[in-house]
Amino acid sequence: MSLATKMNIFEILNLRSQWEELARDLDTDIDSTVSGLKCFMEHSHKRNRFKPNWDDAMDVAGHILDNVK
Repeated sequence: MSLATKMNIFEILNLRSQWEELARDLDTDIDSTVSGLKCFMEHSHKRNRFKPNWDDAMDVAGHILDNVK
């Protein structure tokens, strides 16, 4: 990923808020820290893959993690 497409901190924080809203109804006690999002990406499918908003929450979490590396 080039620096030109890298998100700024405000865009990442907006995505974080969006993820928190999407994950509100999912069966998870994971927070929105970087390590929490990594854990969500690795383990949330076990309990949440058929719930509404799970796919969107996974997309948002992945997008955040791609931009904080």
